[in-house]
Amino acid sequence: MKEHIDSIFIPSIGHWLYGKKPKQIARFCTDTRSLCPGDCYVALTDLRDGHIFLGDARTNGASCTIVSHPKPDIDLPQFVCDDPNVAMIEMAKRARSMFRGTMIAITGSFGKTTTKDILKLLLAVEKNVTLENKNGQRGVPMTLATITNGEAFAVIEVGIDAICTMDKLAELVVPNVAILTGIGKIHMSGMGNESTIAREKSKLLRGAIKNNGHGIFPEECLRFSACRKIQDHCMVIRENGEDMGYRMAMKGDQWHVTIMFGKKDLTFAMPHLMSQGIVKNFVLACICALECGIDAASIQKRINLWKPSKWRGEIMATPTRTYFVDCYNANSIAFANSVAQFDRLFPHGNRLFVIGALIRYEVGNGVIGDNTALFKSLPLRENDGVIIIGEPTNFSMDIINCNWKVFPSASQAMEAVTDFHGVVYLKGHRTYGLESLIC
Repeated sequence: MKEHIDSIFIPSIGHWLYGKKPKQIARFCTDTRSLCPGDCYVALTDLRDGHIFLGDARTNGASCTIVSHPKPDIDLPQFVCDDPNVAMIEMAKRARSMFRGTMIAITGSFGKTTTKDILKLLLAVEKNVTLENKNGQRGVPMTLATITNGEAFAVIEVGIDAICTMDKLAELVVPNVAILTGIGKIHMSGMGNESTIAREKSKLLRGAIKNNGHGIFPEECLRFSACRKIQDHCMVIRENGEDMGYRMAMKGDQWHVTIMFGKKDLTFAMPHLMSQGIVKNFVLACICALECGIDAASIQKRINLWKPSKWRGEIMATPTRTYFVDCYNANSIAFANSVAQFDRLFPHGNRLFVIGALIRYEVGNGVIGDNTALFKSLPLRENDGVIIIGEPTNFSMDIINCNWKVFPSASQAMEAVTDFHGVVYLKGHRTYGLESLIC
């Protein structure tokens, strides 16, 4: 690890204060509250002066820090540079240039983190992978700066919320393979419309093609011209297709999927808690893994270890309630998949749907129509309860059933949830903080 530190913390970027260096770096972190022992704390100054928290970084076990204003009184190796953010980008470029393995990048409007987590399992990648969902302009450089040739693969998640952002990230990642999970209405305030989203996200696939690699995406993406223009250089995955396709079937209490690959039909049994939408994420990850030389037996063994990520389809139980927790992101496609999974797992008993209404910032000016369609699609049974969280300006009160309850925030809905005994479905954008209702 020392060799890797010396190779990316180069003199042209900055210098170590008094020549004092760390022995190792586990990862890079910009928030001392989530810092783990061995992390390098990056003291950014764009939103708030991160140098204020150098003492906290030391207390929390940071191995070193990247600063623009050194503090000699803090006993911590400090890499001094003009701009820590720029330094991270330069170190990411250095680390990427030295990586000799296969760089796999994942983007899309939904399913990025799930696909990344599945691919991490299938390729047996431990370190060269995006932590949680830190996939933006800060997270991508911090992940890239940690990759080494100790593993044959790297799996990087790439998320964007504005036009032209992908140009810089694709140039930084230089993918050998790029996966597009799908296109939907999300981050509409910064992207405008779905066609623009497709154009911007497909730039990652174009980067792989330029790097003599290829892209992978599902057939439904072909409704966008940006994807049709590159399909000859990509693996287009078709449901019920004869070549590079797949079939899904529910057997017992779990999905089974058959993938047509290399003139063979390969069938895999999915974990019980895997939803139909996540099975489609598995298909993309599985085909990528097969392309990378992972055999079918290893894939089945490894996918058996899968479990839902935090707040993405978890089931949590208390003495009086069971919670189906899917409250990290929200768009119409994610809602449809999530609520179908909940209905499959909990078809009977007392059920309470707690729904965070879609918000204009994410889905655009059609938010009222989108929420109307969402509320109408709920698979309600006679005794089911419904709580809607959100501002009434984002939905029409005409669609709200007289038995439903509406609250502006999750905290105001707490009493209504705690009065309920049964199964609670929590689904909504992370800004609602619906996980706070678990008690």
